[in-house]
Amino acid sequence: MNAVEVKNIFGFDVPDLEGASAEEAVKPVELHFNQDDYIDFEQFKYQLAQHIGDNKAKKPSCKYLSWAGNGKVIQDRMEKYLAAPGESSSALKEVLKSPRHYLIYRNENLKPKDESHFTLGTFIHSAFLEPSKFGKVKVLPENGNRSSKAGIQTLIAFYWELLGIQPDNFVMEKSMPELKEILADLEDAAQNRGFSFISPDMEQVVRVVRSSYMTYGGGIIPKLVSLGRTEVSMYGKDPVTHQRVKIRPDCVLFEETVGANIILSVKTTSATSIEDFMRAAARYRYDLAEGMYLQVASEITGRKFSGTIMLVAQTCLPYQCFLLWLDAEDLACGKYKYQQAMDILKQCKDSDSWPGFWAFAEDDAFGLIQARFPAWIKSELKPQYIPE
Repeated sequence: MNAVEVKNIFGFDVPDLEGASAEEAVKPVELHFNQDDYIDFEQFKYQLAQHIGDNKAKKPSCKYLSWAGNGKVIQDRMEKYLAAPGESSSALKEVLKSPRHYLIYRNENLKPKDESHFTLGTFIHSAFLEPSKFGKVKVLPENGNRSSKAGIQTLIAFYWELLGIQPDNFVMEKSMPELKEILADLEDAAQNRGFSFISPDMEQVVRVVRSSYMTYGGGIIPKLVSLGRTEVSMYGKDPVTHQRVKIRPDCVLFEETVGANIILSVKTTSATSIEDFMRAAARYRYDLAEGMYLQVASEITGRKFSGTIMLVAQTCLPYQCFLLWLDAEDLACGKYKYQQAMDILKQCKDSDSWPGFWAFAEDDAFGLIQARFPAWIKSELKPQYIPE
């Protein structure tokens, strides 16, 4: 895709790098995009203030959202979304690393096995979208363990009380292997009911996280989530490359309830400041994901999704959360990266060629990639004054 095609499709201009030297190609790109595709921050604040107190506003049903005839919008389980065909933002981020990164990413045998256990980041992401989960975090009994019959009996009694099961003394007299099987069934039942189990010190952390979630900005976060729809998957085709695409935004907000069609994305971070988080967000290519969400959601629903809010929570001290309004130019850049990745992927599929990092080398350079150290190394060129 050349610069003219990008300008015609997306409404912003980038320099055509075809035939450019390596030095010219690495110059910063100045984006010229259509500002009307994005709602102004001040305008959104006004619209939100007008809508936030209106409890009569109703969220549109998903079955009415696919008006553009370019896909479908449904509320389904994550397992179904992951199994569905289509390119996701996670896959396309790999494409920009190199086509071979994408090829390896698609290899199921090389993916790490999922270990189901409590992690703060996973819990925060889930609980922020479903606040009732904060009340389903429980601390296991101190004397409960699997190494002794008494420890297993303690855990069984704990789960009986939690699940509202009548205690049975006859069961407690069974052999240790039998008790372990009973305990496993109870653990599965508790997990299916949405319970999570943590240590006493982690309980304090969850309490602090919940407090920040509930009180930030005067309680705006749970209000926003209540006005949106979660677990919404969108499946469609990219109109440029005709490849299947899919997105699953954390929360979708609608003009009927907040004054504009907005994507709300939940992120966790170990960054200690907003500046540190934004640097990490750039490394993780969050701009591509958010640009893709806006582009695909607009194409599939026929609505103009014009803004992105990030809800960020710390997984480190002081375990606070914050809301970020993403800049329109950054979102436009993300849309360009999304289409660039789709274009590269189509070329690789058509040619069945999946180069690695050598994709960044010039054609006649035998895979040699010109590289420079970061500019900050020059700051180390300071004189030292050693006494004679």
